[in-house]
This record gives sequence, C-alpha cells and structure tokens, in this order.
Amino acid sequence: MKALGLILKSKYYFAPAFIFLSLNLCVGTWAVSIPQIKSRIGFSEAELGIAILCFGLGTFIMLLITPNLIKRFGLGKACLLGIIFVGLSFLESYLVSSYVILCVALFILGLSTGFIDIGMNTLVSQIEQIQDVNIMSANHGFFSLGGVLSGGLGALCMAYFGDIPLSYVLVLCVLVLALNIYFSKFYINIDLDHSNSPSFDLRYIKPLFVLLIIGFICMGAEGAVADWSALYLKDISKAEPFWLAIGFLSFSVFMTLGRFLGDAISDRYGSKKVLVVGLLTSVLGFGLVLLKDVLWTISGFGLVGFGLSVVIPELFRMGGRYQYLEKSRAIALIAGSGYIGFLIGPVFLGFIADFSSLWWSFVLILAMILLSLMLSLIYKTPKH
Repeated sequence: MKALGLILKSKYYFAPAFIFLSLNLCVGTWAVSIPQIKSRIGFSEAELGIAILCFGLGTFIMLLITPNLIKRFGLGKACLLGIIFVGLSFLESYLVSSYVILCVALFILGLSTGFIDIGMNTLVSQIEQIQDVNIMSANHGFFSLGGVLSGGLGALCMAYFGDIPLSYVLVLCVLVLALNIYFSKFYINIDLDHSNSPSFDLRYIKPLFVLLIIGFICMGAEGAVADWSALYLKDISKAEPFWLAIGFLSFSVFMTLGRFLGDAISDRYGSKKVLVVGLLTSVLGFGLVLLKDVLWTISGFGLVGFGLSVVIPELFRMGGRYQYLEKSRAIALIAGSGYIGFLIGPVFLGFIADFSSLWWSFVLILAMILLSLMLSLIYKTPKH
C-alpha cells in the first residue's frame, strides 16, 4: 500500500491517478446505461454489438497514431486534452437520438479512450522514471475503483429514478472536467525526451512479442470474465439468481485490491517475478472456476482477478522501460495487443460455447493463461 499512500498524500502523484479514475467513471457509467439507451433509441442486440464494435474500432485507430500526437502536443498537454475529449464525447453519447449517430458518438468516444489510455500510462511510466518510484499498478487500481464507483452510483440512480438521469450525467461530466483541469497543473509540463528517441524499426519489436502475446491473452481473459461470468454461473454452476453478479463483483474487488498492493510487490521482487506469480495465481483461479460448484467458481473468479490485477500494469511498466522503442510507442503496442484480445476474445469464446459449452470456453482460457505463464518464465529482459 506504499504506492497508494504516496498517491493520496501528494497532488503530484494523485493527478495522473485521477485520470485513470475519471476514465472508468465515464466509460463504466456509459456501460451500465446501455439498457436505457437501447430502450430509448430502439435497436437490436446485433445492432448493439455493431455499435460497441464502433467504440472498439475508434480505440484501436487511436492506439496507432497517439505516439505521434504525444510528440506533437507534449505528454502532459496530451493527457489533459485526452481526458477533456473523453468527458465531452461521453456526454455526447447520451444526447444522440438515432442509432447511426450513436455509432458515430461511440466511435468518437473510442478515439478519446484510446488516446488517453496511451497518454496516461506513458505519463505514469515517465513519472516512475523521473522520481524512481513504482506507482503504475496503483494507478490501474484507481481505474478499477472508477469501475466500482460507476457501477455503484449507477445502481443507486436506477434504484431511485428507474434509470440514470441526464442531470446526473451532466453533473458527473462537469466534475470530471473541472477536477482534471485543476489537477493538470501538476503534470502539464511533463514531457518525453524525444531528442534521443529510437526510430521505429520492426527488428526492435521482436523482443516485445512475448509481452504482446501475454497482454493479448490476459486482456482476452479479463474480457471473458466480464462478459461471461454471470452466464457461466447460471448455466454451468446452476447458481441461484442472487449469485449471478457476485462472480464479477468478486473478480472486480480482488482486482482492485491486487492493483493497490502490486507496486510494493514489484518494487521488492521485480517485474518478472510479479508477472509469473500473477499468471500462476490466475491459473489456479481458472482451475477453481472449472470445478463448477458455485462457491468454488466465485472464489476462482476472485483469484483470477487478484492474479490478473498485476499483469497488465506490469506489462506497461516493462514496456515503458524498453530502451529500443520510444516509451509511448512501446506502451501503445502493448495496449493495442491487449485491446484486440479484450474485443475479440469474448466473441471467439462465444462461438466455442455455441458449438460445445461455456465450460469448454473456460478450459481454453485456462490453456491460454498456462501458455502465458510459460512465456513469462522464458522471457528475458532485453539488454544493450
């Protein structure tokens, strides 16, 4: 919890953490609003899938060009512009009145999300380098906390108002923008040193392949738990309705806890050991999920969340320290591979579930996490 204490005691460290929190407050609030937006505009589940694909497409496109934009605007200024862009495009998605415009709005929200995702992770990596601290995992903990808050506040709104009112969205948007503009003064002048930045060369990406594959698999596994945990509990574990949301809640709570603990563990044992132990913990968690029993399955989802919690932040930390590529470009590559996994992993697992059962989909996830574990064991940090 050393990193968390550092962030809470210093506005300099809290400022970037608040960007992480703000991003998931906005995106998470939109996610829990999907049913009411679907009801208001009127579209099918298939059309919803296309709309969400527009969001993913926007995110992926921005991952490709963000390093150049960071170089143009400067790292700190890019982060401020990015979170403002997120707030405004988040609000826009609530004001649309037709399906086509919604797809356009979600594409723009995806663009802004991809932009700030690279910006904020690069910013934290740069601060770690400047101050010689480990705070990446804790910052991702604030992202997870944003998801918990957006879900909790959204549930309260729906309990009292029946849906999430536009007035709530407006207040949230104003607060996010105002507070981020205030905190931006603590990071606005931070930038990367582009004078000695390595040129982009495919040969230099080869040592990153292991990290890219691990990111792809683990984000795919994270997306699978988010999309399929409730259905798994219902169809495979035969859980009562009360338990259906508890699996993802267990996953989310333990992921948040793990991320707040991750920096101290990384500081003591190093990135590679954290990666190995995190993946091993996830393997054990998915093993419990496959036992089918309700309580073992829920415990397994919690263990998976705890294990995966440190993997993605550690990959970003390792990418940020990679000396053969510009920091923002290395992080963009890792984020890009992760987003591809997060988007297509759950869809692919859905096809497997249609042909066999959801249990076999989770068997495949376990096999892929085992592959990631083996890759992490053979990975060697590149040296000059």
